[in-house]
Amino acid sequence: MRSMTGFGRGEATFEDGRIVLEIRTVNHRFLEIRNRASGELSAAEPLIEKLLRSHLQRGHCIVGLVYEGIDGGAAKLNRNALKYHLENLASVADEMKIGLADLTPALSSAPDLFSLSPSYDQEELEKAVTSAFQVAIKKLVLMREREGAAMNAEIGERLDSLRASVNELSTMAQGYPAQILEKTRRKIADLLTGANLKIDPSRVEAEAALLADKDDINEELTRLASHCDQMAGLVESEDPIGRRMEFLVQEMAREANTMGSKAGHVEFTHKVVDFKADLEKIRELAQNVE
Repeated sequence: MRSMTGFGRGEATFEDGRIVLEIRTVNHRFLEIRNRASGELSAAEPLIEKLLRSHLQRGHCIVGLVYEGIDGGAAKLNRNALKYHLENLASVADEMKIGLADLTPALSSAPDLFSLSPSYDQEELEKAVTSAFQVAIKKLVLMREREGAAMNAEIGERLDSLRASVNELSTMAQGYPAQILEKTRRKIADLLTGANLKIDPSRVEAEAALLADKDDINEELTRLASHCDQMAGLVESEDPIGRRMEFLVQEMAREANTMGSKAGHVEFTHKVVDFKADLEKIRELAQNVE
């Protein structure tokens, strides 16, 4: 199991400098990719997207790609960008009543100060991007797997609690139809007391049995037990399971709501509420499972 939250950073030598590629991912229903390559590096965006789609199934991905040049190398200083940043820093320094020199170190993180030589080789760029990507994606996947392992453990605990609740509810429900049948008989008898009515006893029994069958929750419990088994199988899978897990949680919530509406006594209702509380925790976790 993998989380959809992660970060990875990779570097590779290119020209007389290096390229730096960073990948950040958060949860998303599908795989959504946003490339933020600076300047000439935007030519590598299709390659990055292709590589990402071969490694990830779900998540909102933000990819940053910048070139960091070395003085005297092929990278060219972007004088307009430098002038723009210095003017902004000077304005901030004036407002804060400090020297401009105190803020100039911030220029080291500006991604647009250097640009590539117009004669850079596209094939070499793709090789460098691929190399940096392999380092970044390895770190990203490792982080997602570590968080996924923690999520797996918590889901397992919640699933054990769900199964225990289903077992308790099943025990409580064994005599439930008979209780409903008897309760319905008494109500009908009370209504007929003192009334000058002649009703076929077999018809009364048939109606009472119909009401008892309508409020029976054994089918819901059987489906919930099956869903718990399916969930246990999912968490052991090496494949992406997020969407299937969310669907299962949705189906389990539907069965729990149906049981809650049929519940005839307080103790049963309380146990259904406990079940739904554990299920909600699993739902929250499933939203960040790849």
